[in-house]
Amino acid sequence: MTIDQIEVDGAMVVVAEVEELSAAEKPCFMTAQGKERGTYMRLADGDHRLDTYSVFQLSVLTVPSEADREPVPEATIADLDTDLVDRTIARLKTNRPRSLDGTSSDRHVLERIGAIDRGTGSPTLGGILALGSFPQQFFPQLMISFASYPGGSKDVVVGDERMIDRSVLEGSIPDMIDDAVAAVVRNLRVRRVSHGAGARNVPEIPIDASREAITNSVMHRDYSPMARGDQVRVELYPDHLEVHSPGGLWGGQSINAIFAGQSRSRNSVLARLLTDVPFTDRDETVGENAGSGIPRMLGEMTRNGLPAPRFSSVPAEFVAVLDRFGLLNPETRDWLDSLDNRVRTPIGDNALALIHHLGSVTVDELRRQLAIDTLDAQNALDELASANMVKFERGTYRLIRTTGGQDDLSTVERAIVGALTGDVTMTVQDLSVAVERTPGTLRPHLRNLIARGVVVATAPPTSRRRAYRLAGT
Repeated sequence: MTIDQIEVDGAMVVVAEVEELSAAEKPCFMTAQGKERGTYMRLADGDHRLDTYSVFQLSVLTVPSEADREPVPEATIADLDTDLVDRTIARLKTNRPRSLDGTSSDRHVLERIGAIDRGTGSPTLGGILALGSFPQQFFPQLMISFASYPGGSKDVVVGDERMIDRSVLEGSIPDMIDDAVAAVVRNLRVRRVSHGAGARNVPEIPIDASREAITNSVMHRDYSPMARGDQVRVELYPDHLEVHSPGGLWGGQSINAIFAGQSRSRNSVLARLLTDVPFTDRDETVGENAGSGIPRMLGEMTRNGLPAPRFSSVPAEFVAVLDRFGLLNPETRDWLDSLDNRVRTPIGDNALALIHHLGSVTVDELRRQLAIDTLDAQNALDELASANMVKFERGTYRLIRTTGGQDDLSTVERAIVGALTGDVTMTVQDLSVAVERTPGTLRPHLRNLIARGVVVATAPPTSRRRAYRLAGT
């Protein structure tokens, strides 16, 4: 532990810096209470006791899971999809012929690749998930749920709509992935893009980026008995897509490490199987197991003018977030045009737009989001700080005037800001009820608040799902 003094807002503060435990030593707990009852997480200004599952996840951060190797006693080889098994073995003969050396039957091949348990003759969990006709017969919750929401969070109801679309995706992992991607795509807007002599429809989020996020979630999620009651959740909001998978980032990895393409598999049997198992309607295999998924997502998003994917991990869950529209949409460009006192650069504009969108960024977040090197990210933020556009505060850069200066807001605009206070998201219809003004009266005020950086819209102006929230929330 190191102790230092730093100045914060003109006052000296004593700072104690405690080094994080290594992944193999976690969790840190109060010995008098024991590991299960004495492990806490610091959130805001409170200590919150971790639940049993989170403590378990911290305890096995560096221990490879055996869950995918476990036999499923109720299942037999007849519960595997014959066509999928045949196509997988055909691929093995072509691409991994040595894996078949000494085998005399399909059953022996399936034992060799971990799809069948040699001792019991039953399919393994990994085998039934990758090659099964209907794995949910044995594990009802090992599926993918999809939901499209009309507002910026699950609790927002637009009119009578709580959900726009909802699906439960079942079957083998290849089929679940394809069906989940199809559910996402049918709920996205598309734009017409010239392609050769013609044109094609391109979804807001690149299909390959959505596919990689969903594939990673089912390949690397936790399949231990404690997690088999929880599914992968794919949630679409007006401005972004979230993919939630049970179990945090495994193997002591950091978010930086997965951006760099580091490959560690919690489920080694399943991950290897999915490099050989093809999709139902094509010869392409489900995964590569080479650490290429996250870099591919990053490339797909940035090539299409979208922010880089964002990731968060707590012991019980890993979440991937893909934004639905680019940083420099028309309203953000109008807001950037309204800012004075700076020399404009492409990186500077993107940095300001990102801070406007997220509330704050670190140098490393800017580097990842814009796919630039660390020096360029640092220089861009330093230039914005020198121009008094942003300030450095507790390791992050924030807009100096996030609220755009509210002293000269009109009465209606103050009412809008008041209605949105408290981290809420509201449509123009919701605001109309809250501030007792018609939607037509509110729209020009909302445009002004967006241009000044006080309010952020969650979707483009043409979207009927468009809602509003305060900037930086």
